[in-house]
Amino acid sequence: MATQDLEAHKLFQVEGYVAVVTGGGTGIGLMAAQTLAANGARVYIIGRRKDVLEAAAMKYSSKGEIVPLPGDISHPDGIQAIADLLSELESSGINILINNAGAAPEHTAKHSTSSTDLTSSHAISKWMIADGVSAWHTSYVANVASHHFLTASLLPLLDKAKEAAPGHTSCVINIASVAGLTKTHSMGQFAYSSSKAALIHLTREWAHTFLPLQVRVNCLAPGLFPSEMSTETRADENQKSRFKEGVGSSLPAGRVGCESDIGSVILWLASRAGTYVNGQVVHVDGGVYCLHSLLVFIACSPGYANRVGLLLKSPSAM
Repeated sequence: MATQDLEAHKLFQVEGYVAVVTGGGTGIGLMAAQTLAANGARVYIIGRRKDVLEAAAMKYSSKGEIVPLPGDISHPDGIQAIADLLSELESSGINILINNAGAAPEHTAKHSTSSTDLTSSHAISKWMIADGVSAWHTSYVANVASHHFLTASLLPLLDKAKEAAPGHTSCVINIASVAGLTKTHSMGQFAYSSSKAALIHLTREWAHTFLPLQVRVNCLAPGLFPSEMSTETRADENQKSRFKEGVGSSLPAGRVGCESDIGSVILWLASRAGTYVNGQVVHVDGGVYCLHSLLVFIACSPGYANRVGLLLKSPSAM
């Protein structure tokens, strides 16, 4: 391999590629779409709110183009309409699919965490069912089933694109969550966390299933990033969400995640630089998973109990 082939602009180039990002109008989806467009890709952003998609496309189209594609992937008709339209618009196929759209509907349980007596079986029982069966249906449709059926519908387009991009293999990037990995109660969001764990498992199954097609599948497990879901507020006029000052200071990284944290990993996995990476889960969480894992180890190891105070005072001591 020639030295110039190792230069960053060649390794990580996505110029001319076609990407599809669900939930691309705000939050992590917009961070991914913004990054790909900034590096020359044409990015279709899918969501139910047409005004949000159009505002994001107008503001963040740059070297590449962001194209709003209103649609609802929560039911088969919506998925088929999107697949049909993309087949018409992109006859050479699509190179990148980012399954990002999702839902976290367990608001009652989340906001009653601090007032729940975790030493009482009755209190825990009530807490576990606070948001009802509908929260489980919403979580699994939004975070698992919709991605499964959309990916299936777009798979022929992902397969076709490899012919138009020598040296590159089409890829699917699933956006899960560190909540799908950590051994905590996720503030009572059992449906959300287990659905994200399911998406992580689907990542591995799809990666195996798509091997003959040379379509790669990887997954991000983000920690705390600003989004409408995490801040529980509507995005601002720039389609961005903001945490209150100080949020994230106790995390190992000392802050919440930002655009470049998502963008750098997206560019790696979506470009030629990531073509040897398949079936992997990348923790983009500022060290949250490491902290949880270590604290579980410490809790089971009395000889290390004195480390707990140090870690909680200074997570960076890890």
